[in-house]
Amino acid sequence: MPASWPRIGTPEETIRQPRSERLKVQNFALTVRTRTGEPDMAAFQEVFRRSGIDERRSPPGMVVPFGGSNIVALIDLGRKLKVDPNPHALGIKEIDGADTLRRVMQARDTFSAPDIDPQLRAASLPATFNGDARFFEINGRIKPIGFPGLEVVARSAGRKIEAKLHVVVLPEIKIKVAFRNVMIPGSGGAPAFHAKKPCSEQDELLTMNNIWKPQANIRFERVPSDWLVIDDSQAAVKQELANATGMKDASLATFPDVIDVEKLKSFFAKHKVPGAHLTIFCVDKLRSKGSFPNGSFARSFDLAFISSQRGPNTSAHEAGHFLGYYSKSATKAWDSNGHTLETDPKTGKENTAEDIKMLMRDGGAGWKIPFNLVKEFRDFPG
Repeated sequence: MPASWPRIGTPEETIRQPRSERLKVQNFALTVRTRTGEPDMAAFQEVFRRSGIDERRSPPGMVVPFGGSNIVALIDLGRKLKVDPNPHALGIKEIDGADTLRRVMQARDTFSAPDIDPQLRAASLPATFNGDARFFEINGRIKPIGFPGLEVVARSAGRKIEAKLHVVVLPEIKIKVAFRNVMIPGSGGAPAFHAKKPCSEQDELLTMNNIWKPQANIRFERVPSDWLVIDDSQAAVKQELANATGMKDASLATFPDVIDVEKLKSFFAKHKVPGAHLTIFCVDKLRSKGSFPNGSFARSFDLAFISSQRGPNTSAHEAGHFLGYYSKSATKAWDSNGHTLETDPKTGKENTAEDIKMLMRDGGAGWKIPFNLVKEFRDFPG
């Protein structure tokens, strides 16, 4: 089982929020084979989902970690095509199909289990391959290759190009992240969690890396931190809360049950963890721009919030907004509140089956990062 697969337990149900804001609609071009399901065309195809291969663009795109490798399927009717390697940039070799198919079937069994979260299943269930599938390992140990990527092709005996694949080889980017459960005075004055559902740093980090590492070669490293205790019985804390919320009488200020991100982001900015690029605070409930989200990113403050209502991928989603803030793209689709909306290329209407897979969708984060947008997240200066 690939290391990028998530730990499987009893998945928590993803909380879906209203889609009140869409700053940008993304439409990813489909290959003819993907649109129609026709089996008689040569095509490169992902083997294990969320592994850094996006077959929904034309041509498909593939992320290979610099110093590592990735595998891709070639649907080759008659098994006669030759894959053109570039010995100066990539190492390409055909690998054992029987072993790969066995692993694919194991993945299908795992993600077909009845207790698997529907979003996880939709984004993870691999395709069924027949005898026309061949499998190739692409090695990225020679040199980095940026976007739009190096073109790898499959040719017929007559040298006609039958299928194309764009490959990027990306060095690892490391992001230091800290998690802080917020504590408040509880019974008898002892600190108690503000959130009804506190976060587990290790679980949050594991899921973030399961998503970001294989698809964008971005790895999150945990910066150790203490839980944040906010004692609103202290005069200094009351004054800070009053200043943040605009209260004239600081003696009446208390730490709220619902955290208004716009009002309190400056208050929390003082509690960011030194040495962390991103600090994520876990609280009970959030309010942001008139809605009650599962998570929220405080633009330009390098901090984010997750709530008790969060889904399994909320931290990974908010990390996308954090990284998108540093994007050098003219559109900056991922900055702050940018979200994907997968649409059908024929009708222009939402493609629910695909949209549910997307990490950066609004209304409950999925698991997938499209190849076209990986570059948006890799401009972080470090």
